[in-house]
Amino acid sequence: MARPRVFVSSTYYDLKYIRASLEGFIESLGFEAILFERGNIPFHSDTPLDKSCYHEAENADIFVLTVGGRYGSSTSDSRQEDNQPSEEYQSITQKEFDTAQAKGIPTFILVDNAVRSEHYTYLQNKNNEDIKYAHVDDVAVFHFLDKILEKEQNNPVHNFEKVTDIESWLREQWAGLFRDLLRSKSQQQQLSDLQSQILELKSVNETLKNYLEAVLKTVDSEKSDQIIKLEEEKIENNRKKLLLKKNYFIAYMKKLSPLSEDKIKILIEEPQNYDELLKTIGRNIIGNYNFYFKELILEKDMQESYNEARYILGKPPIDFGSDNKNLKS
Repeated sequence: MARPRVFVSSTYYDLKYIRASLEGFIESLGFEAILFERGNIPFHSDTPLDKSCYHEAENADIFVLTVGGRYGSSTSDSRQEDNQPSEEYQSITQKEFDTAQAKGIPTFILVDNAVRSEHYTYLQNKNNEDIKYAHVDDVAVFHFLDKILEKEQNNPVHNFEKVTDIESWLREQWAGLFRDLLRSKSQQQQLSDLQSQILELKSVNETLKNYLEAVLKTVDSEKSDQIIKLEEEKIENNRKKLLLKKNYFIAYMKKLSPLSEDKIKILIEEPQNYDELLKTIGRNIIGNYNFYFKELILEKDMQESYNEARYILGKPPIDFGSDNKNLKS
């Protein structure tokens, strides 16, 4: 059975004892640890060594980043020159992180306690170029940390002092990941069962409908046709209401304006083209809302949602301009 592959990323010389401990911990869980110094990254003779690392990073199942006091060597695409400021090149460790993030690989970030403490000091002294840091060789480390912390997702950070801190945190995180996977599979099964039940109910409902129509027609054919027609219209109207309730354009209009449902329906049903839509907005929306909604309808997603609402109501789509002159970029 294939084992989960865990890519370990960090600078080497200052964190080699952490890397060795991580390897042992990962292997003890039955996972496969990927570290360049252990020879489990296949290097190709026709490409720079660091590019093989990026390839392995994007094919890993889990990515573990450890941030210490060194920024690290530059990538082959941005070779560092003598006396070149670190801000002008990207380190291999940072490129590995960016590669894993681009692929959405679950990422776990460990930061040395001393480095994190000095990061807070750095944030208070960004404009002070004379300050020296005891645990960091270059402020580029702090820039890298800033980039990590600014991400909106997939960037859990844990500070560590000892190897046991790392192992405890990763064990809890990965146990949670495994639990979420099990719950997801269970929910998928429940959804599948629910879909089967819905199909079964739909079949039963169709059968009952046919029975009732047959019974009604044996009583009074003329009246039964009228009753069936009215009930079908009621079902269709309810279906339209449910679809319109989920429509993005309508929900947005209700949320941001005092318009009634009838007014919103007029905006959707009456216009036959873009110019008529603008006039309808002018007649039915007053004050600042008038200008606001004329601007709003220039947005592509709003136009698509608007035409979706027209389709539900049995109206043809409005052409907002095939040359996209009405679309906001």
